[in-house]
Amino acid sequence: MKARKIEKGDIFIQGGERVKSLYVLLQGTCQASYKTASWDLEPGSIVGILESSSESYICNYKAITDCVLYECEYSGPEDFAKIFAVESKYVSVFFMAAMRRAFFFLRRYEEYLGRAQMYYTFLMGMFQKYEQFSNMYQVNVHPFVRMELAKPFVEKNKIDKCMVNFYKKMASKNLKEVEEFLKRDVDLGVGEILNSAEWMQKTLSLVEDMREYLALQKELLVSVKEENLLQKYFELAVKVSTEGMDITPLKESMDKIMEFAQRSQLYEEASLSAIINKYKNYDFTNQEQEEADLLEEESRAEEDPFQDNFLEQILAFAEYDEEKGKQFCADITAYKQLPDRFSVTDETRVLRRRISKSYYEIYTQVFHKIVDGAKLTNGIRMFLNFGFVDAELASEEATKSLYDLTSKLYLCKAPNVFTIYEWLMSIYKGENEPSRNEFDLDYPAYLQEQKRSGDIREEDMKRLLNDNWEKVKFEIENMLTSNGKMTYGKISSFCPVLCEDDVINSIENMLVTAEKINSSLNYIRSIDYSIFYRKVVFSDPDRDINMEMIEKEVLPSIILMPNTGSRGMMWQETSGVRKDTPARFMLPVLCATDVMEIMIESAGRYRWEICRKIQGVRWNDVTEPSLTSEYSDYIQYYRKNHELSADAKEKIKNALYKAKNNFREVYVKDYQSWINYEAKGSFRLNKVARDLFLKYCPFSKNIRQTLRINPMYQEVFQRFDVANERSIRRIEALYERYRKKGGEITKELQDNRDFYDL
Repeated sequence: MKARKIEKGDIFIQGGERVKSLYVLLQGTCQASYKTASWDLEPGSIVGILESSSESYICNYKAITDCVLYECEYSGPEDFAKIFAVESKYVSVFFMAAMRRAFFFLRRYEEYLGRAQMYYTFLMGMFQKYEQFSNMYQVNVHPFVRMELAKPFVEKNKIDKCMVNFYKKMASKNLKEVEEFLKRDVDLGVGEILNSAEWMQKTLSLVEDMREYLALQKELLVSVKEENLLQKYFELAVKVSTEGMDITPLKESMDKIMEFAQRSQLYEEASLSAIINKYKNYDFTNQEQEEADLLEEESRAEEDPFQDNFLEQILAFAEYDEEKGKQFCADITAYKQLPDRFSVTDETRVLRRRISKSYYEIYTQVFHKIVDGAKLTNGIRMFLNFGFVDAELASEEATKSLYDLTSKLYLCKAPNVFTIYEWLMSIYKGENEPSRNEFDLDYPAYLQEQKRSGDIREEDMKRLLNDNWEKVKFEIENMLTSNGKMTYGKISSFCPVLCEDDVINSIENMLVTAEKINSSLNYIRSIDYSIFYRKVVFSDPDRDINMEMIEKEVLPSIILMPNTGSRGMMWQETSGVRKDTPARFMLPVLCATDVMEIMIESAGRYRWEICRKIQGVRWNDVTEPSLTSEYSDYIQYYRKNHELSADAKEKIKNALYKAKNNFREVYVKDYQSWINYEAKGSFRLNKVARDLFLKYCPFSKNIRQTLRINPMYQEVFQRFDVANERSIRRIEALYERYRKKGGEITKELQDNRDFYDL
């Protein structure tokens, strides 16, 4: 144990790092940050108490002022005894800090839950009034299609009011009262601290869910970039006023929306002020010019897109260098005139390389303008989300379709599905961290490498580590450029600009929607039920649960690349150091092949890579049985395997040749057969491979019931059922003991029990 000084601005704990210490904050102020949320820690706080029941730090911790902290070595609950042995009063100090921090989070939970419920009630009430006004005034207005996205916030795991009241009372106790309550009982203190940590993590997750919900839903009420309810009221008021009718009720409703938006604290002040000034200052009595301006703006979506020179718009928006811009225009013209755009001649390769370099420079500058507050136009949306730069190059039909799609991009969004624009914005807002680059370095590791090579200094690294714009640049320069090529499918002829030669079907049919992706994921999960489950640690030492491994499902994040293509990429098996972070799959936003097949192939690669990550350096060590070690052993020594027929050995030889001796790629082909054929009772794998798949990628319960009649499966399924029943009995006995000792069966624990019924 030692005192430690932290200078103002230093990040002394990075989220994702393994928990090594807890800190008593003696002087100064620290800031904890998690995704989009942050909060201050004052003297007396215990830095890391939130993570005391976890293996890794959840938050980043930064010194807001110069700080003095008392560092206590800590890697797990058993270390509390060592900390409290040095100074017994620390039992009460840590206990009191835990109670107050838990109540802090529970208060935030109640606040955000109230905001989420109030927002939805207000939104639906104002929308009902809007529909009543539309019927009452009987004027033609475009329907508000985006309102289909409105939904109430559904709590995954509701927190009872009694729990909030409990922590409120405990947090109000002073040190003397706490000492009287605890009587310096270490076991009681540790149990309550760990229990508080679980509640902190639970409420932090719920609050983040509500923040995400409000961030998405708020755009329906008021928005700078999207069609919104305030705008619909305004359009209705303009049309009604031209008919000479009284618009007072409409203006009153608009005022209510603007007042609510100001009170809600959901919107950026500058953007909201601009919107309010626009509507407040609108002169409904001077209709002629005002209406003309409005109608001109509204009708842009209905105009012929070919009236616009999109390339000039994009370059002007980006404020791209004039000389470079002229060269880019000349290169696009030359590319349009190529007789064969898939040619691999030196001249064509050089042209594509030059276009690609300029394209990503322009892309970066365009995105920078947007985060600086520039307003999105349809042309810029097409450029960012589809790689569109020129109407002639993309074709007239494709351009019109893309233009129409800009108002329906919500079809490509879901909590686990992102357009590239939404993904980059989530990084800029701090909601997600950048992906690893092609050298498998994440952003902090990349900066470390830059520092090691002398490209940046220590102070530069500290600054860049928390610079969200630099993170976005890193993502564009690495993930976007790499995955654009990979998802296209033909690396040698890839060019990032949208070309009519790549549009082999209608844009509507090629569009990869969130529904297509999640339908594919659900289909895979209905067969290979355990694919996205990972073992994580659950601890509650006060109730005799120290290191219980439980199953937790973590669905992947799917990011849509701004190009046409025929391939998917399993880019990362986890988002960070922690095992319970989502994988990242990349797909082209316009897909030339079946999305289902792409997702099955990507799922196969994920199965392999997540096993490699969990097994570490022993991923192919057959003495430690795992999917990768046993499958690698099977492929490596197939010639000596007496269980394989000559025909089976010949098939493995051919599979290895096609996969260029890459064991993973042989496995992926077998995985595709497992999902597409074996699950339906159509045998494609040899006996050895089938036994490995039954062991490590078991079928779901309904498929096992269907296939059980086949003698080939009966013995295997019987063994599986026996093992499953044994696990269920052990878990239920454990849970029963846990309940008797005052433990609560949380959703996390219930999901673990339900896993064995899948």
